[in-house]
Amino acid sequence: MMITDVHCHFVPDEFFRFASTKEEFGIRVKRREDEAVDLDIRGMHFGLNTTFFEMSKQLERMKRDGVERSILSLATPFIDYHLDPKLAVEAARVFNDALASAIASDKARFGGWAMLPMQDPAAAAQELRRCVRDHGFVGGHVASNVRGIYLHDAQFEPIFQAAVDLNVPLFIHPADPLGKDRTKDYELTIVAGYLFDNTINILRMICSGFLDRWPNLKLLCAHAGAFSPILRARMQREVDTNPQLKSTLKAPVGDYLRRLYFDTICFEPAILRYVTDVVQVEHLMLGSDAPFPLGEPDPVNFVRNALPADHVDLILNRNFDRLIGA
Repeated sequence: MMITDVHCHFVPDEFFRFASTKEEFGIRVKRREDEAVDLDIRGMHFGLNTTFFEMSKQLERMKRDGVERSILSLATPFIDYHLDPKLAVEAARVFNDALASAIASDKARFGGWAMLPMQDPAAAAQELRRCVRDHGFVGGHVASNVRGIYLHDAQFEPIFQAAVDLNVPLFIHPADPLGKDRTKDYELTIVAGYLFDNTINILRMICSGFLDRWPNLKLLCAHAGAFSPILRARMQREVDTNPQLKSTLKAPVGDYLRRLYFDTICFEPAILRYVTDVVQVEHLMLGSDAPFPLGEPDPVNFVRNALPADHVDLILNRNFDRLIGA
C-alpha cells in the first residue's frame, strides 16, 4: 500500500528539446528565472516552474506533500492533437521513452501514463501496447477531445480495444477546450474551460451509448469528473423528458457515472463529499495536478480533512492498486 498520486505532470528534457526544435509545437521561452519558467505555446501563455522538468524536484514535492508514488503524464500545454500524425507519433515515442528512462531506477515511486498520438488512433493503440509491455506503464493518457471530436466517436475504437485487451486504464485529461475565445481573460480557460470540456466529454460518453458499448473499459477522469457529478440530476431530467435519449440509455445517468473513476482534485471538501455520494468511493483516486500552480497544494491532507477515515484509506492506499490489478 502506497499513497499514490495519479494526476501529476512531468516534461523530460529530451522531449522539451525535441519539441522546442519543431516549429509546429510553437514553443517560445519567455523567461527562466529562479523557479519560474514562462512559456508561450501556440500563442497561449503558461506559467510553469522547474519542478515540471526535474525529477529531483518531483521527489522533493512528493516528500513535502506526503505522496509515496506518482504516476506521471505529459503536461497538457505540450500536447497538440493538431500536429501532423507522423510528427505526433514521433513526439509520443520521444516522450514515452524519455519518461521510461527517467523513472527506470525508481519504479517503486514512479509510474507512467503513455502519451498517445490520438490523431492517428491505430498508431496510438500500437503505442499504448508498446508502452505497457516494454516500459511497464500503467495505462494511457487520452484527451477529452481531439480536434473537437469527443471520445465516443468510432474512430478512437482501436485505442479502447487496446486498453481492454491489455486490461489497463486510460486517464482522460482535458485538452484544447471549446470556447477559448471567450475564456482567455483571467485564466478562465484553465479555471473553467478545461473542466467544461471534461464535462461535455463525460456526458457525451453517457448519452451516446458509448459506455454500454465498452463495459470493460476503465476510464479515470481528471478533476473529480468536473461538473458531471453536479449535473447528474439535471442530465437525468433531460433523459426523462427526451424520448430519444430515454430509449437510448439502458440505465440511469448516475449508474453510468458510477462506472467511471475520478481523481480528487476539486478544492472544495463539500464537493468531494458529494462526489462520494454519486460515485462509489472505491472509484476515487488521489490527484494533485502538480506541479501546476492551480493544482491542489496539499492533496493528501485535503482528502484526510474532507472524508471519514475508512474512505481516506481506500483513496490514498488501495483504490489505484485495485484499478491496475496490482
